[in-house]
Amino acid sequence: MINKNITTKEIKIPAYDGDAFKAYVAMPDDASNSNQYPVIIVIQEIFGINQVMRDICDQYAAKGYVTICPDLFWRIKPGIELDDNKEEELQRAFELFSQFSTELGLEDLKTTLGYSRNMPVSNKKIGALGFCLGGKLSYMISAHSDINASVSYYGVNIQTMLGLSKKINTPLLMHIAGEDEFTDKEAQNEIIEGLSGNENITTYRYEGVDHAFARNNGKHYDKEAAELANKRTDEFLKEHLHD
Repeated sequence: MINKNITTKEIKIPAYDGDAFKAYVAMPDDASNSNQYPVIIVIQEIFGINQVMRDICDQYAAKGYVTICPDLFWRIKPGIELDDNKEEELQRAFELFSQFSTELGLEDLKTTLGYSRNMPVSNKKIGALGFCLGGKLSYMISAHSDINASVSYYGVNIQTMLGLSKKINTPLLMHIAGEDEFTDKEAQNEIIEGLSGNENITTYRYEGVDHAFARNNGKHYDKEAAELANKRTDEFLKEHLHD
């Protein structure tokens, strides 16, 4: 496995409707104009760009990707960083989720996609990797852009937007938690059956695990399921993003 030394930084990306939003970036130390890498847009959960998201960026940068995690809550309040293990912060996260506009978030992701393609260190192949809210947005950006490949971990409310699957023309990998507290069995079945007609979409269901089973140190973390899902993600991204 690649284990590169990495560089991290914070950048600002001009928004499509004015102002700018921050993003966390991690990349291999040797990334340059002459040594370009695929870019992964890491899409946050409802907790903002917290340590969990930064760790994911760092891990994939060490594997040979440029990673970029945009602050999607910036229109509500910039710089949100919450811990799901603290009840008060968990409730704050749900409040932010209720205020969040997926339409504006999608526009910010499309802006991030364009920015990523123009980065000198980018090989122009861009992927999305999203969790929870980010899992939903990974699905949405697959339908609304020319992103090269996307991965969705336990995306929420996807059963309400199955019609978008007709617009998905690039590879999408979806990880579904079999005991997801936010997506019951009926909704899971609707998702799996509703997406089965699109050969670009691959779904896996992980029985016996709850929402956020892959969140390291989270209360529902399941080592076996997380390792299997992450292995599938690694293989998928390598296949579709590397030259």
